Amino acid sequence: MKRLLWLWLLVMGFCLQAKSVQAQFRVVGYLPAWRGDINPAQLAQLTHVNYAFVHPTATGGLEPLQNPDKLRRLVKAAHAAKVQVLVSVGGWHDGDHSAFDSIGANPALTSTFVATLVRFAQEYQLDGIDMDWEHPDARTASGYATLMQQLAAQLHPQGKLLTAAIAGGTWAGPGIASSVFESVDFMNIMSYDAPAPTHSTYADAVQTLAYWKERGLPVSKMVLGVPFYGQPGGVAFTALVAQGADPKADSLSGIGYNGLTTIKSKTNLALDQASGIMIWELSQDALGSNSLLSAISQEVQCRKPVKSQVRQPPK
Repeated sequence: MKRLLWLWLLVMGFCLQAKSVQAQFRVVGYLPAWRGDINPAQLAQLTHVNYAFVHPTATGGLEPLQNPDKLRRLVKAAHAAKVQVLVSVGGWHDGDHSAFDSIGANPALTSTFVATLVRFAQEYQLDGIDMDWEHPDARTASGYATLMQQLAAQLHPQGKLLTAAIAGGTWAGPGIASSVFESVDFMNIMSYDAPAPTHSTYADAVQTLAYWKERGLPVSKMVLGVPFYGQPGGVAFTALVAQGADPKADSLSGIGYNGLTTIKSKTNLALDQASGIMIWELSQDALGSNSLLSAISQEVQCRKPVKSQVRQPPK
């Protein structure tokens, strides 16, 4: 009887420790302005949601926000679910980062842009800013670092977050100075969009986390990005399943994606070696038992820490 009681207490201890991990583990989902609905069931499984995107102008302003009412409704729904809301600034934008380049090269424009973003966060009652400059390089690294430093100096005293989306590949390293690591609360590492069809493998995720750790990014600020779509073509996971894709596999007719098995493996990798997992993007998920977000949640909810070992009870 004592042995059974001891084992029960040990298992409960594992679950409590796992729930502590869960409480600290970030699940970050991007919601595009141009598609997808605000889904309470999805919000319940997130810690942060990023509204994508608002675009900068070359003079330090912002282009008109697409679907501003949708952002307001998202903020209301997310805050009711105790989920933090950020706006993501930039995005791929067809590879055009000239506005960022202009801002970063000019101290006056940098200051203007910082003030613009702070006002935007206040107007929409946001919890922070997610900087998605795709991508600074060696030439623009200094301007990017200055921008992030000034944003942090304005946002953090207001209790607001500053995060960044950064590329998963090592080629992006020269554009991210180590000083940026001090400015951000965490970084969403986009470990996807390598050459198709193997654009986001488990091995790639391992490699990119190792790279950024070697660069000095603290594990507490690493968030592993995963795709809810396949390449080539950027085909949504839900569409692939509808076309007959095996939800547990990673390939359909030459299109590579992350199915349930790989997503679960990556979630456990993030639990072991990072501080969260990030999703591009929420509207691409499948429903019911094929939901990738639900698979992530299942792995996070209760798991044994990898380094824990069961000890024999004292006699």
